[in-house]
Amino acid sequence: MTRPDVTALIVSARIQKELSWAKVAKKVGQSKEWTTAACLGQMQMTKKQAEALATLFDLPEEAVMLLQQVP
Repeated sequence: MTRPDVTALIVSARIQKELSWAKVAKKVGQSKEWTTAACLGQMQMTKKQAEALATLFDLPEEAVMLLQQVP
């Protein structure tokens, strides 16, 4: 799995669950702009943020690790 794979999983899951970026941001605990950038692979998440996103979108553990890496 690569970081672009994680991005694709996030985008697909967000659409399927009909969640706005604002709702995702609330779960992550950051602004809508920051969260969108992080979900699209442009920012590094903390472990807590990555785990919250993984729970929200049913992402695999490997995705949690990749979300914590510097883009």
